[in-house]
Amino acid sequence: METVAPVFLETIKWDGSAYRNLPLHEERLKRTFRKYFRRDPGFRLAEALPANPGPGLIRTRLVYSEDSQSVATLPYVFPAIQNAALIDSDVYYGEKFLDRESLNALKAKTRADEIIIVKEGLLTDSSIANLVFAGRDGQLYTPEPPLLFGVKRAALLRAGKVRTRAIRPCDLREFEWLSFVNAMIDLEDEIRIPTQAIWPRP
Repeated sequence: METVAPVFLETIKWDGSAYRNLPLHEERLKRTFRKYFRRDPGFRLAEALPANPGPGLIRTRLVYSEDSQSVATLPYVFPAIQNAALIDSDVYYGEKFLDRESLNALKAKTRADEIIIVKEGLLTDSSIANLVFAGRDGQLYTPEPPLLFGVKRAALLRAGKVRTRAIRPCDLREFEWLSFVNAMIDLEDEIRIPTQAIWPRP
């Protein structure tokens, strides 16, 4: 059987004047190339992306494989999330693959706006974002390990704004809010839900 070459994605935020967290995206690009293609990429993100994709908040998508790249840009609209469902799965999404069928299939199992993937008894990520929980102790926590080591998660950790913690479903009572963060969504955007809106309640 012929092996299908992997294709990957980087989603980079343009805030109207500059790209956000570009060095962290560059780091992930290099890690992915070294792991799957055993070499460094032959290009830099700053060279591959349009110099100015336009005004406002823009989602810039770089799709790449070992020997090809393509870029698309589109205005970004924040997701509307009112609730989330816990879903047990052993799905692997350790790199940002273009193929998200396994994640989409999990999300299709519930009528909730989002899912929280529980792997080996631990909370990981949603289908579109890393998670940040607001503890009743006033501290912010992100699950460890995550499904994907996202760039916004990395930025928050490096800035000391969040701490890592292994979080089980039974620990949800220790938190007040769940925020969704990814390359396009900052904590300040307040895409969040109360933990009471997570199904089922432990």
